[in-house]
Amino acid sequence: MYEYNEHTGNSNNYKQSKIDKNFLDALAEFIQSVKSELDMMLPGSVSLQFLSYYKVIDYIVSQKLAKNIIIRLLCPVDEDSTRLTKQLVPFVGYRSIKLSLPKTPSNSLFFIRDKQDIFSFSMDIQRPQQHNNKDCDTIFSVNNWSYSNDISIVRNTVYCFDLIWQEKENYDKTVKEKRHSELLFDVISHDIGNHHQIIQNSLDIVTSLVKKNKTNDLSQNNEKIFSFLTNAKNALNKSQSLVDNIRRLERLYSQKDLKLISMNLPDAINNAYSTVEQALYNNNPQGRRIRFSLNVIDGHHPTAINVIAEDLIEEIFINLFSNSVKYTDSSEVKIDVLIREYFVAEIKYWMINLSDYGKGIPDLMKKDLFERFYSKAKGSGLGLSIVRTLVERYRGKVWVGDRVYEDYSKGTTFGMIFPAAE
Repeated sequence: MYEYNEHTGNSNNYKQSKIDKNFLDALAEFIQSVKSELDMMLPGSVSLQFLSYYKVIDYIVSQKLAKNIIIRLLCPVDEDSTRLTKQLVPFVGYRSIKLSLPKTPSNSLFFIRDKQDIFSFSMDIQRPQQHNNKDCDTIFSVNNWSYSNDISIVRNTVYCFDLIWQEKENYDKTVKEKRHSELLFDVISHDIGNHHQIIQNSLDIVTSLVKKNKTNDLSQNNEKIFSFLTNAKNALNKSQSLVDNIRRLERLYSQKDLKLISMNLPDAINNAYSTVEQALYNNNPQGRRIRFSLNVIDGHHPTAINVIAEDLIEEIFINLFSNSVKYTDSSEVKIDVLIREYFVAEIKYWMINLSDYGKGIPDLMKKDLFERFYSKAKGSGLGLSIVRTLVERYRGKVWVGDRVYEDYSKGTTFGMIFPAAE
């Protein structure tokens, strides 16, 4: 589980250890013995750094995968914690907390096993002043540790943990409800209101033209009338598209109990392509068309490429394909999709790279691209927010990059990974 050395230091590596091997052996034995529940309370990032350095995080994850135990983590938010919790968050229930503790290098770490036993210790961290690299000069030391099955201690610790966990859950729920209400208010008052104003103005002008020429031939104003009616129709289509996206978001928000099943990824991608292609065919005055390719790397059979999801997974690719159409000016919209096997530690994922040959996205725009109401998006800016929400719903990750390295003008690549369904 861990790499132990009484003193691991040389001219290039200043990291040393004052960790007793008996302590590490006891910690490994404790984690191994967990049967159903493992709760961790980390008052500071020192404990997380220790768990990462001695590969305890990897061991905890392997136990999760082997036994499907329930893991909950309470940890304060800071730069170090955020970086290290990324290794654990896909596999654990996680709540960020703010603790009013004295500013001291000492931290206590609690493990609660099956609500019967408890493992705790205090950890010190030292960094010699003459070195600036945190990863090279860290010295860990354990002040005291215990492995106890004292019922009263365990019961009190469990009670405190559950109390903090529930309080943070309630707070997160309140914040989420507030943000959701603000989202709906913004959509109704701003975006839909803007579209309706365009419709109203266009129809007012058409009405005025008709009234002025009711006794005369309207043919001289046909072009103007057609132009304003077209504007009204386009605004109505955008408004309807926005309403459809709100319905999707509401479905994601209100569906508390997920009923996820094994879904075939190539089928979902092909179905999404067919939907976008048909929509383009039905409303395509410029005669544009999509040239689409789907390839699987390393010879995997398409029927074996499955993920745990639901029918909404198609919305991910509908939004991405639609985005490629929207941001490609040429008559041919070329989209390439690659699927390959990908591993994080021993966990198997399917990685999808979806590349287009459109305008591309400058680096300064990439970081906010998945935010709701992205200001530089064509349309409502909700599409990629739905993409991220769905990808994370299925315990995946999504990112955006350039199709050609460091040349965004050659098109965009959206990357995703999803845990493989075995």
